[in-house]
Amino acid sequence: MKKLLFLVLISPFLLTAQDSFLKGQIYADSISDYQVNVININQKIGSVSNPDGEYKIRAHVGDSILFTSLQHRTYTLKVEENNLQTSTSIFLELEVNELPEVTLNPYDLTGDLSKDMAQVKVDFVDQRQFGFGVPRQLDKVDREIYTANTSSGGIPLAPLINWISGETKMLKKRKENAIVQSNKNKVLRKVTSDLITKDLRIPKIYIEDFAYFCAEDQNTMSIVNQNDPLALIDELKLKAIAYLKLKAITE
Repeated sequence: MKKLLFLVLISPFLLTAQDSFLKGQIYADSISDYQVNVININQKIGSVSNPDGEYKIRAHVGDSILFTSLQHRTYTLKVEENNLQTSTSIFLELEVNELPEVTLNPYDLTGDLSKDMAQVKVDFVDQRQFGFGVPRQLDKVDREIYTANTSSGGIPLAPLINWISGETKMLKKRKENAIVQSNKNKVLRKVTSDLITKDLRIPKIYIEDFAYFCAEDQNTMSIVNQNDPLALIDELKLKAIAYLKLKAITE
């Protein structure tokens, strides 16, 4: 009888410990148009916010909760005791892609047609400029590689000279570096610095280097491009173990 009474008394506490939840409100632009993924990295579970920005997910003290969407910067919350006792508000920032500087008035026009027409250079326009049979535009590095490997006629001396001098090899290496740089930026856009340092145990000074380490792995980048946060976190945990071992870094 005493054992039964003891179990009855402690059962509410056991249920509370097992079913603690983090919940609250997400504040962000366009929150009604885009769902926010809410992911508990430690427990490997996830949920999504509703159209009003409200969220709820099972969590314990010390868990890392990831808030991510296509339109907003990723935010990571380390759960504390007070987060489980009250509603927790999350503020997300829009992911802003910086555009190159644009010159609004490159020709310094006066408004006088007779003067402006003589000043502005007019190039020949053909139908390809309107989408008819337009060939794919090569990247700058690809154009340089193409130029280094082709000749304008006669004996193809230029490609041979470039091959001997190492020019072509250098250009191909530059292209590889550009791809890795782009991949590195993708990795850093997908995860926060806090996740890398606290959950993956990568020291802060090695964040960029770790991102490059991931960027050079085609399998890792294929997971980055899948937009599957849980799969990405699992992959990054494996990469972190390999990276720390490679660098002989102790946690």
